[in-house]
Amino acid sequence: MWRSFAQQADAGTDRAAWGARTRPRHAGRTGPRRPSRWVGTALAVALLVPTTGVAASAAPREAPGTTAGAVAAGAVDAAARPSALTGAVTERRLRKGETFWMFGRLTVGGSPAAGRAVVVQKKRTDESGWRTVGTDTTNRSGRYSVRVRAGAVYEYRAIYRGSASARSSWTARIGVGFTTADRTMTSRERQMGAAIGRPTSGHRQVTRTVVSRSYEKGILVKVTRSGRDRTWWVHGGILGEYRHLGGAKGRMGAPVMDPLCGLARGGCVQRFEGGVLYSNGDGATASTGLTGVLGEAVATARSQVGYFVRYDGGNGSRYDWYSKYNAWARTNAPWCGLFQSWFFKASGHATLVPQSTTWGAYRDSVRRNLPTGSTPRVGALAFVSYIASGEASHVMYVVQVDGSRIKVIHGNTGGAGTVPSGARGVVEQWVSESQVLYYAYPRY
Repeated sequence: MWRSFAQQADAGTDRAAWGARTRPRHAGRTGPRRPSRWVGTALAVALLVPTTGVAASAAPREAPGTTAGAVAAGAVDAAARPSALTGAVTERRLRKGETFWMFGRLTVGGSPAAGRAVVVQKKRTDESGWRTVGTDTTNRSGRYSVRVRAGAVYEYRAIYRGSASARSSWTARIGVGFTTADRTMTSRERQMGAAIGRPTSGHRQVTRTVVSRSYEKGILVKVTRSGRDRTWWVHGGILGEYRHLGGAKGRMGAPVMDPLCGLARGGCVQRFEGGVLYSNGDGATASTGLTGVLGEAVATARSQVGYFVRYDGGNGSRYDWYSKYNAWARTNAPWCGLFQSWFFKASGHATLVPQSTTWGAYRDSVRRNLPTGSTPRVGALAFVSYIASGEASHVMYVVQVDGSRIKVIHGNTGGAGTVPSGARGVVEQWVSESQVLYYAYPRY
């Protein structure tokens, strides 16, 4: 049933009109690649134990009946050894959009515990539930470090969920808030410490209001606006693409916050005055002139344009066009909806659309949970039908509207013949607005 449905559901996209499109640098790559782990999760011991780190204050542990206990509790052997988890942050008062680290050490039975997963979570003081920020695996010394981009005032904690041989443990809550103080190059260099490494250049006046300096692990960019200084970090694949586009003198302009990293497939996304840049561990990069959360989602989706996977007619054990998005979702379902779920999660915004493992569940969940309508908008999900029943059988993501046509990014399509014969892929193309059944509008 799934194969025949899939072949009908997405094959019709070949009939769509094709227009201008953008390919990332990995265009033509076939099949999934093992994601490379972001190097920042293996920070040097110097960062893990910074002299400026702010530790969690002593606080009574939450009882097993609380949220923390419920999360951490499990089927643990009564003879399991006790564990202890410490937690601290590199700074508790930041400018909105700056990076900090939560770090600490896990011991089991009094000895360092290596190879254990530690989860860092956050919540607002008025919220009842915790949300996961990131996860790290402890090193030989039992140390962990999770990188966070400050977006609002939150409390943070770390949890070790335990095992059959070790009891669970968690840290006290640590509040992290904001400051209105200027952030000069010197103060930001002091704050970042080992994360940026030693300077490799002097200060460079890029424009009248922008100064940059290179370090072993990226650049710091000081931006002066209305007499106030803000200094941001740019690094990795984003830095390479930023330089390629002309840096602060180019169309992206100056950064407006640090990158958000630790995303799917080693991804990072960063906002600039002129748009958003995305890169990941596969070497995929992309940009957009859109800003904010919408820009982060579009740049992440665009980074996948050019990916395709060949049809395997002899494979009877899985869906015929088994993609890296299928591997991510652990399902052999048609992947046009899986692609949409993937790039929203990979941009750091998984909650904006359903994270479903089948096409039917994705489509129905969108209709239940998101507003729908007939007006095309940038950032909307566009549903079309290529089956006899007229039910929605394919989904596209709107990135531009121009009169009676829309530019979309979508997966599991032949792209009107632009994907190699015998393959299905991710394309960016113009299609007629008239073929859309309805739109769904994520709440950005």
